[in-house]
Amino acid sequence: MTALKTILELPSFSSIQVLNKQADLSREVYTIEISEAPDVASYLSKHTLLLTTAMAFKGEPKKLCAFIQSLNELPVAGLGIKLGRFISELDEEVITFADNLNFPLLQIPSTVGLGRISHQLLSYVWDQQTDKLYYALDIQKKFSNLMIKGADLKILISHLGMILKRPVMMVNPFTEIIAESKHFQQHLSFANYNHQQLTPHLKKIRDTNKESTFLFEIDNDNQLLVSVFPIQINAYFPYLLVIFKADQIPYPFSQFAIEQANTVLLHTLYKNLKITESKLQLRETFFSQLIKKENQNKKTAINWLDYGKDYGLVQSTTYKIIIVHFENRELNTISNELEIDQYHLTYEWLEKQVANHFEEALLFPIKDTIYYGILLQKSESELKNKLCLIHHQLKDKLPIALHFSIGNDVNEINSIYFSYQEALETCKTILNTDSLEIVHYYQTKGFNQLIEHTPIAQVEHFCVTTLKKLAFPISEMDKELRKTLKVYLESQCDITLTAKLLFIHRNTVKYRIIKCEEIYETPINNPNLSLKLRLALELSDNATAN
Repeated sequence: MTALKTILELPSFSSIQVLNKQADLSREVYTIEISEAPDVASYLSKHTLLLTTAMAFKGEPKKLCAFIQSLNELPVAGLGIKLGRFISELDEEVITFADNLNFPLLQIPSTVGLGRISHQLLSYVWDQQTDKLYYALDIQKKFSNLMIKGADLKILISHLGMILKRPVMMVNPFTEIIAESKHFQQHLSFANYNHQQLTPHLKKIRDTNKESTFLFEIDNDNQLLVSVFPIQINAYFPYLLVIFKADQIPYPFSQFAIEQANTVLLHTLYKNLKITESKLQLRETFFSQLIKKENQNKKTAINWLDYGKDYGLVQSTTYKIIIVHFENRELNTISNELEIDQYHLTYEWLEKQVANHFEEALLFPIKDTIYYGILLQKSESELKNKLCLIHHQLKDKLPIALHFSIGNDVNEINSIYFSYQEALETCKTILNTDSLEIVHYYQTKGFNQLIEHTPIAQVEHFCVTTLKKLAFPISEMDKELRKTLKVYLESQCDITLTAKLLFIHRNTVKYRIIKCEEIYETPINNPNLSLKLRLALELSDNATAN
C-alpha cells in the first residue's frame, strides 16, 4: 500500500496537479486503471487510482458528479483526468462536489499519454509492494530464527522496536506489560508516561478484538499516535501488540511486515501456552496423589517431602486447602472455549497472586474439574482480606469472578486429605446456594451431623448400652445422677468445679459419682469409658429433644 501523497511528492510525478483543496491525499493506492466507461465503478477494485479523459461527461457536470460519487463509495484512491482533449477545464460545481467528499481530483498533463503515465505509476506501486513484501519476508525469517533459538517475548519485542525505531510493547489479557522495547527508558517523551492512562484504551480494543489506532496524550505537550494489534491465542481474550508513533514508521515497514511479526509472536505465545499446559498436567497428577484418602493409612508408604520438593512442598505443622472456583459454576470439566480461556488465565493470575500474598503457598489444578487448589503450608493472617483482594483485582481486569472454599488446618502431610474434603464439601454446598460471599469456611459438624445417616434405633441402642438406666432416666434420683455425671465429665472430672456449677456440696458430688461407678463397674475417669459416656450423653440429649 502506497499513499497518494507519497506518489505525488516524487519528482517523476510532479507534473500531476491536485485540482481540489480538500482532497484526502492519505488514501492508499493499490493499482492503476484506465477507463472511459461511465459505469466502471461496478468493475474496479478498491483503492484503484483511475485515469480517464472524461469524454463521456463532456458538457455534463452533474453526471460527472454522480460518477465521482460512485467512485468514492467503492472507494477508489482518486480520479486523474487528462484535460484539454475533451474537457478543457472542470466546472466549479464538480470541484466543490469533490471537496465535500474529500475526494482527490488530479489533472494529468495533456502532453502525457494515459498509457505511459499509467505504466509509470503502476511500475512504482508494484515496486513499492515488492519491496515491502521482501522486507516482510525478511522480518519473518529473522523473527523465526530468533524463535527457533529460544528467544523469549522480551527479546522479540526489543528486536521489533529496533527494526521499527519506534517504542513497542506487548500486554497480556490483564492489560499488564509483559515486554517492551528500550525506547521507554531512552526517549525523553516518555518521561511522564503512565501505563494506567493507556489501560482504558487497551481494554476496549481487547474486548472488541479489532485492530485500532488512536491519539494518546502523554501530557499537555506530548501526543502520540498509537496502533494496537490483537494477537489471538485465546478465543476471547487476546494479547495486544502496541506500537507508538505509528504514523512515523519508516519505509518500507508495511502492515504486512507487522502481520509477519505478529505471526511469530503468536507462535511464541502458543509455545508458552503448551509448556504451561504440560506443567499443569504434572502438578495436577501430583496433587491428585497428595489428596488421596489412602494416604492417611499409609504414613510410611510415601516420602512426600522428597516426592513433592520439586513442587515446593515443605515440612510444616500447619496445612490448609483452599478450593478456588468460578461463580455459579458446577464442579465439572471444561465445556467451551470461554471456559478454556478462563481456566488458563485464572491459573496465570493466581500463580502471581499466590506468590505475592502468601508465603510457602502452592497452586495446583484439581483433576476432573475446572478449579484450582491452593495449599497453604503455614498459618496466614488476614486470609479472608487477601482472598477478597485477589477476587476484586481480577474482576476489575477481566469478567471472571472467583470464590474460595476453605478447609480446616491439619498438622501433617498425610492428613491434607481431610482439609481437601472439607473444602470440597464447602464448595459443593455453596454452589447449591445463592450466596454472594467471596470466601467460605468449612463449618465443623456436631455429633448429630456425623451420624445423620445412622438409624435412630442404632443410636438409641448405643446410648442405652453405654449409659444403661441413665440414658433415658425416669426417676428423679436417676435424673440427678445423669445431670451430675454430665457436668462432672464436662468439668474434666474436677469435683470442686462440678459442685460449684451445680450449687451442691463436694461430698454430694463424690457420692453421686460413686453411684455412677457402681452402675458402670468402672472408674468414670477411665479414658475409654469417659469418651463413650460423653458421646452417649450428647446423643441421648438430642434424641430426647427430637
